[in-house]
Amino acid sequence: MSKVVRFSILMLFIFMAGCSSISKYDDNEAAAIVKGQEITIGELRFLYPDDTALDYLDWAIRVELVKQKVEEMGLDISDKLSEERDGGWFGELPPANTKDEGGKQIRKFAESQAQKLDMKPEEFQREYAKKIEEQNAYMVTYLENKVGLAEFDDEKGMEKFNKESDYLLEELVEEHEDEIEVFME
Repeated sequence: MSKVVRFSILMLFIFMAGCSSISKYDDNEAAAIVKGQEITIGELRFLYPDDTALDYLDWAIRVELVKQKVEEMGLDISDKLSEERDGGWFGELPPANTKDEGGKQIRKFAESQAQKLDMKPEEFQREYAKKIEEQNAYMVTYLENKVGLAEFDDEKGMEKFNKESDYLLEELVEEHEDEIEVFME
């Protein structure tokens, strides 16, 4: 997967908007249970700003379902992970004096999250990148297995891939809705 595609997926996680705050909840508290696996408030708080974290709960549920499905199918995600296992290029925090707007936003997010989590921004960025890379690896492995390879150079092909992917993810949630408990809304 190209760096541009990975960056686009990563940026999607960072910049979706919302309005729910979870700072009032305990980090160990379950936000949802998906087929027996907890998604905790702390996991959401790590990945997203407190004021938007609950807006990502549906996405976290989809990711957990995909992860479980990939493991059930015996698929290997290792070819989708960077060899360094430190988050690869995205694990490096952009310099404080970066002129790149995307780099500025990444740095601002990392500094904000690191402060909230009592971490150094560089440490947060490495851990964040590893978690996001793993989620992406599961998602891409699942979707490529079910839909095939996306043609990123072909707009119609990409549109078709996205529609089929959305349908598959929605279908996966519906198939397991009796095994999903959501505690936070």
